Amino acid sequence: MADSTKTLKIYGQNAIIFFKANENLLDVLNDNKISINQSCGANGSCTTCRVFVRSDESCFSERSEIEIERTEERSFAENERLACQTYLLDSATIEIPEDDIF
Repeated sequence: MADSTKTLKIYGQNAIIFFKANENLLDVLNDNKISINQSCGANGSCTTCRVFVRSDESCFSERSEIEIERTEERSFAENERLACQTYLLDSATIEIPEDDIF
C-alpha cells in the first residue's frame, strides 16, 4: 500500500510540512504555525492569503469559481493561488510573498 503522506515545502524558508492529500492549503499552513495573512476568514473575498506555486500546478486542486473571480479582478500572476481556496493533491512547493508574512 502506498504511503499517503505528502510534503509541502515553503520556498525561502526551512519548512517542510507533512499532510494528507486533499487537505486545504490554508489549514495546513495554520496547523503548522506558518504565518500567512488571512483577513476574511477563509472565504476568498480578501485575497490576502495568496501564495506563489513553485511546483507543478497538478499538485493543487483546480481553481474554484471564487478564486477565478478574485484573481482575475486583481490581475494575479498565473502561478498565484489563494491558500483558502486551494487543496493540496500531492507533494508541492509554494512561496509566501514577504509582504504577506506577519
